[in-house]
Amino acid sequence: MDPMFRYFLGFQVAADRAGWLARQLPPVSGDLFAGLKPQHYHLTLCTIAETDEQQPFLHKRVAAAFASGLPAASHIPFGRIVSRDAGAELVTVGHVGGLRHLYERIVARLDTQGIEPMHRKSGLRPHITLGYGACDFDPVPTVWRWTPRELVLIESHVGHRRHRVLQRWTLEAPAQGSFAFMTDELPAPLLRAA
Repeated sequence: MDPMFRYFLGFQVAADRAGWLARQLPPVSGDLFAGLKPQHYHLTLCTIAETDEQQPFLHKRVAAAFASGLPAASHIPFGRIVSRDAGAELVTVGHVGGLRHLYERIVARLDTQGIEPMHRKSGLRPHITLGYGACDFDPVPTVWRWTPRELVLIESHVGHRRHRVLQRWTLEAPAQGSFAFMTDELPAPLLRAA
């Protein structure tokens, strides 16, 4: 029997950005494709439970895992919308090491409460699902460097396309990058001030 409820952690796309993303999806023909409502656009970091019954206390365990705080957010470099066997997705391009590091630190905090991520044998593949079902279109360049501001715990009603946000945690902004200045090229007064 398939689970009725799925609980996952991820990042929800803000309403203004979700509307913009929905407009980037090319017209898709076919009876099998169904676009998601933009308010359901999210990036899943990890599924933490799949059950037949709702889990009313799971959010308390997750909150306990994050009681000491969360790591800072990471920039996520998206680059194109593609058609896949099972739908349409916004996918990343380039380096996602910062997001991978954030994911690993979140999973380490969950582990303190005995919560393990599910379905990650193939590794982290960051994407935002825009629709389900067979579709075919050429990739659409969509450059967006997203910095999520909140981590959310979502209860998904499997097969009904209903998501309920159970809890939100604010993420700190990413650390500002530093510049590698060559100290031998700086004037002596600046070196002393530093």
